[in-house]
Amino acid sequence: MMRILACSLAVGVLATVALTGCGGGGTSTSETPKPATATTAPAAAPATAPAPAAGTTAPAAPPTTAAGAKEGGDEDLAAPLLAWADSDTDEGKAPLTIQFKADVEGGTPPLSYVWKFGDGSPDSTEANPKHVYQKAGKYRADLEVKDSAGDSDSDYLEIDVQ
Repeated sequence: MMRILACSLAVGVLATVALTGCGGGGTSTSETPKPATATTAPAAAPATAPAPAAGTTAPAAPPTTAAGAKEGGDEDLAAPLLAWADSDTDEGKAPLTIQFKADVEGGTPPLSYVWKFGDGSPDSTEANPKHVYQKAGKYRADLEVKDSAGDSDSDYLEIDVQ
C-alpha cells in the first residue's frame, strides 16, 4: 500500500512540474507572459535546413532553385512542339477546294511540315497548302510537324466531300 501511495505521489509531482513548465497549473504571476519570437529570414530569401545535431551529418540534398528559375544551360530549351490541323472548311460538294493551315506553338526552328490528304494525291510539305478534292467521299487529312531538335507532333481533320 505504501508503494502505491509513493508512486501516486511521484506521478502527481511530475505532472505538476510538467504542467507548470507548459503554462498549465502552478502559481500565477501578475507579469504578462511575453510571446516567444523567432528570427526569420526575409520573405525573398530561400529557406535553409536546420544544422544537424552534434556528431551527425546532414543528408545530401540536391540544389534547388526558385520556381520558374532556370539552371545552367537550360536557357535555350524551347517549349514543346504542339501542332493543330485547321482548314477554312471541312465539307462541301466536289470538286471541293480547301485551304489547310498548320497552327504551331513551341518547337525549335526550322520546322518541317507534311500534309497527307487521304485521297491518293501527293503529300504537301507546305505549312498552309491548298488542296482540291475531286471525288465525293470521306477523307482524313493528316498533318505532321517536326522540329530541328527531333520533336514532332501531329493532328488530323476529317473531310466530307459530297
